[in-house]
Amino acid sequence: MKIAYLISVYKDPQQFVRMLKALRGKETYFFIHVDAKVDDKIFIDNLPIDLLPYVIFTSKRYYIQWGGFNQVLYQKELLYTRVHSKICFERVFLLTGQDYPLWSNEKIVCELNDNPHKEYVIGLNISEVKNPKKIPSKIILYHFFRDMNNVPYRIKKFFSGSSRILMRLLPFRKKPYIKVKGKRWDVYQSSSYMCITFELAQYVLDELVVNKELMKYFRFSFVPEEMVIPTIIFNSPYKANATIYKKGVYDGLKSLSAVTYFNYNKEIQVFSEKDYEELKESDKMFARKFASDISETLMNKLDKEHGVI
Repeated sequence: MKIAYLISVYKDPQQFVRMLKALRGKETYFFIHVDAKVDDKIFIDNLPIDLLPYVIFTSKRYYIQWGGFNQVLYQKELLYTRVHSKICFERVFLLTGQDYPLWSNEKIVCELNDNPHKEYVIGLNISEVKNPKKIPSKIILYHFFRDMNNVPYRIKKFFSGSSRILMRLLPFRKKPYIKVKGKRWDVYQSSSYMCITFELAQYVLDELVVNKELMKYFRFSFVPEEMVIPTIIFNSPYKANATIYKKGVYDGLKSLSAVTYFNYNKEIQVFSEKDYEELKESDKMFARKFASDISETLMNKLDKEHGVI
């Protein structure tokens, strides 16, 4: 099975390389977007020679601020780079460099072979969700100043926070749905980390390129990375092979994660060896976050279990 891993990175090149080594296979390729705020050489120079033929970096790079539209653009760039490689893959994963496999490569391939048409995406229709109130505000309010390049974080946070307060006071609102060629598209949210078929990956890229109404609608939304691709999927024929989240209340992004396990309060937890049992019980293919120092013993244990070392 040919698998393409589309991965975004911005720090910890040692962890990034270790992840690639753990996922390496004869039919596995890695497509990498490096945040434009950092020097991509720290990732390129750390790659071992035997991995180089299987790792392809995007030619275009974006400055990434969490919650901004540039996150959608890096997803588009990764999908485009995969297509430009002219390699036909059966499966496409979207992950980050801080993920790590909880399953062996053999188990992942076995799962995918047993479910050849399944799209590993869980979508919540947030056009219909009214509770909590912050969920509709992600799409009906305008969110500005999240993609300011080369601006200190504190200044960016001040402008984006101030504009959000102002837009709550002003009467300007978007509809909680999109009109695409005269048809209503409901908005869906999901974890941005997923596994989809080759055909769906091509379909998604085509929509990102040609669907101007979709891109205009999400340009000033909050965390569109978690909504644009799910909205495409769940307004397409491929929704029959994906999973609809049926609760009428949003109870956290963790419930919308099909392939990756994580914990978060104010920040996403960095896992260590003490979390091993919890991670294995999650029955997810991957987990995040891992870090080269805190997670080393845990990664050693997983690698040994998977026959990597």
